[in-house]
Amino acid sequence: MTIEKIQKTNLPNGIRVVSEYVDFVHSAALGVWILAGSQNETEETNGIAHLLEHVAFKGTTNRTAFQIAHTVESLGGILNAFTSKDLTCYYTRLMAEYLDTGVNVLSDLVLNPLFKNEELEKEKGVITEEIKEIEDTPSDIIHDYFTQELYPDHPLGRPIQGTVENIKSIRIDQIKNFVKTHYTADRLVVVASGKVEHEYLVELVCKYMSDIHVGNSKIAVPDLLPIREYRKVYSKPISQSHIMIGRRIFPQSDFRRYHLALLNVILSGGMSSRLFHNIREKYGFVYAIYSFADFCSDEGLFGFYAGVDSKRMEKVKLMIYKELRKLANEPVSEEELKKAKQQFKGGLVLSLESMQARMIRFARMEILEKKLLKIDELLKILENISSLDLQSLAKYLYDKDSFIETIIKPQNDSP
Repeated sequence: MTIEKIQKTNLPNGIRVVSEYVDFVHSAALGVWILAGSQNETEETNGIAHLLEHVAFKGTTNRTAFQIAHTVESLGGILNAFTSKDLTCYYTRLMAEYLDTGVNVLSDLVLNPLFKNEELEKEKGVITEEIKEIEDTPSDIIHDYFTQELYPDHPLGRPIQGTVENIKSIRIDQIKNFVKTHYTADRLVVVASGKVEHEYLVELVCKYMSDIHVGNSKIAVPDLLPIREYRKVYSKPISQSHIMIGRRIFPQSDFRRYHLALLNVILSGGMSSRLFHNIREKYGFVYAIYSFADFCSDEGLFGFYAGVDSKRMEKVKLMIYKELRKLANEPVSEEELKKAKQQFKGGLVLSLESMQARMIRFARMEILEKKLLKIDELLKILENISSLDLQSLAKYLYDKDSFIETIIKPQNDSP
């Protein structure tokens, strides 16, 4: 395995620059990360972070929408962005020799968006269609219903894409205020993986981002409220029921997240996993079934999803609980633990061939964990995880009083 060369610089204005030099590629993945997402919105402005990410590509003070895309694509590169609960990322993948252009374009998007009402209204239409598509896909919208139930009356419980009503009502002055508050030097992290010399990257960031203003990084997020409904059922004109059960857990900075990574491999990591083998293969009760975890800076969640015939829904739910209870009561065999570690290691090594995956990995570590682990360090942590560690985690997770249930059922089903 290639020796990793990871470096970090804190600039005087607060921007953090992280790079990983990879000598066996000729490309680079570059991301400008903003410590702001849907958790920084109010009920009235829900969806504004995602809308802003879209509108930024519609033009800046220096480039038209066409010029933004053409500048990168004409060099064979890719330009995109995404918004999560607590982060927004603008990124590009391009040949390493064009890193200057990459930093230039991304900094232009972040520092110089030109908000025109005509373009804003067009993009509202695009996002409205995106929302409708999600609402028409039960396996997608159930995630929004689930988090809404898990985090009532809280930004973490609201959909990242917002609602149609909210998107239609958001004004340019609200977007500009969101930029002024959150797009600040102390909330900005630049991360690159690939054939990137760290000193050169720092030089480019200083060249193109020195004008960004410094804000107040300690922006309060409302406290979580108690869960009000532990079972919520929605009806839609569909043929199959969709169920999601899960609970609140620890944030990504908690060391147990490494244990959970292995536990998820055992539960739903492929066709030999417990959920797949014991529920789908043995009985044919489901097509899609999996366990999952999601983490933010101060919070995390763990859950299960299954798409199932309504008549079998309660049975499948009990079977899922049975699998988790078994992990809590019986230590994983050394053979199964070894297989899970090897499977995780294989997936990790395969992902290392993607500079974008590497860039995202280092960004999330820097932002959410405040530390940068090399691959060898991570593999050492995983190798030291024991079956008792996994059993201890399963016992913590298997607290049925902490679990909520979110269900989408066909409209013609009986109550």
